[in-house]
Amino acid sequence: GAGEGTVVEGCRLDGPWSELLHRIQERELSKSFPGAVVSSTLTRYDFGGGFTRSGQDYDKVLISENAQWAAGGYSSYYACKSKRCQLVQRQVNDCVYSWWTDVPWMNLTVAGWLMASISGKKKLGIDAPPTTELTTWRPQEGWQNLSSVIRFPRFEHLAYQLWCVLHLSFEIRDVTNITGQAKWGSYMEDPLEGSRLAELEPLWISGQAVERAEKGKIAKLSESRPPLLIFHGDQGRSRAQRENRKSEWNKILHALVDWHNKEHKWKYKGDID
Repeated sequence: GAGEGTVVEGCRLDGPWSELLHRIQERELSKSFPGAVVSSTLTRYDFGGGFTRSGQDYDKVLISENAQWAAGGYSSYYACKSKRCQLVQRQVNDCVYSWWTDVPWMNLTVAGWLMASISGKKKLGIDAPPTTELTTWRPQEGWQNLSSVIRFPRFEHLAYQLWCVLHLSFEIRDVTNITGQAKWGSYMEDPLEGSRLAELEPLWISGQAVERAEKGKIAKLSESRPPLLIFHGDQGRSRAQRENRKSEWNKILHALVDWHNKEHKWKYKGDID
């Protein structure tokens, strides 16, 4: 929002943005992903026709889907009784949601191991550490083609996290006592008043959360290690000339739709405004 060609303090070579990679590496070395319990009472999803579900009910399904996928399937997930599997099963049972609680970083080397094992190209026990055979294998068809034949679950970064719990001794750190319960999904999207999520020094924060920190409804954000990104920037107070950016983005989308209509005779019937 400072204007083209303007470098604000946070983006200088010695500013907070210069710490992005280092802070992501710290996250990986900690071998943990933060998560909080989703409430069964604070909100409900309305699917129409009188069908509703609590945030906890809905999100528990999402965690379970990813847990089963990471474990190699329904049967493997429920048959495993090891300590690693119990950690994953406890996350499902307690509905500790860890998606988008911080920047969804991923080690691409680890992602390769995951795809090699999930695709069945290389066998790996449900909670076994990666083998040399697995870590040195490369798909002849390339990673992009291999990924195209894998059916990933919804909110697939949860699957990456849980695969790391099973195979790399990671853990999902329950931070409910710091953040409060989540209404639905990530505690970062719509934080409860009084939340102390700033203590976690997140790399990103939602538009609603940063506004609530500015208004004193949740704890003040760290100045020495501030969030570096704002997601859901369409929510919370307007910043970075949001309305102007939306107008520009509408023009780009219309141009793309027109191009697809012309080149591929693709008829889009939705509303992109």
